[in-house]
Amino acid sequence: MKLSNRISRIDHTHIICGRNALESLEKFIRTLPIDPLKIFILVDQNTRIHCLPLLLAKAPKLSSAHLLEIPDGEPSKILETARRLWMEMHQTGAGRDALLINLGGGVVTDLGGFIAAGYKRGIPCLHIPTTLLGQVDAAIGGKTAINFGEMKNQIGFFYLPKAVFIFPGFLSTLPFIHLRSGFSEIIKSSLVADPSLWRKIKRNPIQDLMRVPFDNPLWSHMINATVVMKNKIIKKDFTEHKYRKVLNFGHTVGHAMEAFSQESGQIPLLHGEAVAIGMICAAYLSFLKTGLTSSDLENINEYLREGFDPYLFPVKYPDGLIHRMAHDKKNLQGQILFTLLSRPGSPILNVQCNLEEIGSALTFYWK
Repeated sequence: MKLSNRISRIDHTHIICGRNALESLEKFIRTLPIDPLKIFILVDQNTRIHCLPLLLAKAPKLSSAHLLEIPDGEPSKILETARRLWMEMHQTGAGRDALLINLGGGVVTDLGGFIAAGYKRGIPCLHIPTTLLGQVDAAIGGKTAINFGEMKNQIGFFYLPKAVFIFPGFLSTLPFIHLRSGFSEIIKSSLVADPSLWRKIKRNPIQDLMRVPFDNPLWSHMINATVVMKNKIIKKDFTEHKYRKVLNFGHTVGHAMEAFSQESGQIPLLHGEAVAIGMICAAYLSFLKTGLTSSDLENINEYLREGFDPYLFPVKYPDGLIHRMAHDKKNLQGQILFTLLSRPGSPILNVQCNLEEIGSALTFYWK
């Protein structure tokens, strides 16, 4: 399936991807049963400055929409932010025929989807992801969430947007580290479901790929391949009872790393940076538990280590990491479960790993 400059579908979500993606936005909105005076655009501080002007140039009728703004970053993904935004919508008289347009990266689409799902028991929303992470992962598939306490994405809904508009031109607004963070999810997707894409990726160092112009067909190929792959998986298992868990490769350790880094006094890890660490650990556990060859482990380990900066915590094996993994929402019956690989393209679900094995994987990363 080719997504560039055309409409695809996952259940009732349209996905429009390509250089002309935003050209069809106003026409699509007219097909929705909404009140045109109750359209809201959710932005963060960065997308208000760098992305909103381009959106309004492409869809000038949205210039009269109500603007909702949040500070950028994971600290905004909390219930208090959602409460404030619900109150702002309520004070305008917004009903169930309101529309929420989420213009931003993973934080904006996660939070915006959560707000749309909860307000009046559900209002329609659109995602316009502006980061690579958003375009290939966060905005695709209908997962919405806020963080709760010390844990990431603990409260949320499965709630599909009416459409996702993927415009690669937004990527030019990203600093290198955010672009690289999003690329981690392309690597993950290739490892669990597209070994041919993984073979292409590993021939090119991450630093070199990040310098490729965004109008190069290579970017369209990588984004389209990742979105198509994720759609196929989600159509099989929308609410993540089983097969969708393949997308969690690297995330059990990764989410724990990400959350702990935000509270440890260190420079916080971006999501994709944490997932890169998690994939190194998951690849090592795959070598221990599910038959991944030493050659495949070496390829994954070297590629990710060369592309992502090493990250050290104040102590080598913080109990906080294990504590967060023990409370991962994907665990069952108190067991810490992982998605592992037998080889690239062949994921193994719900593999229980004990504390000694997890410790050895962390040692492998920090060796």
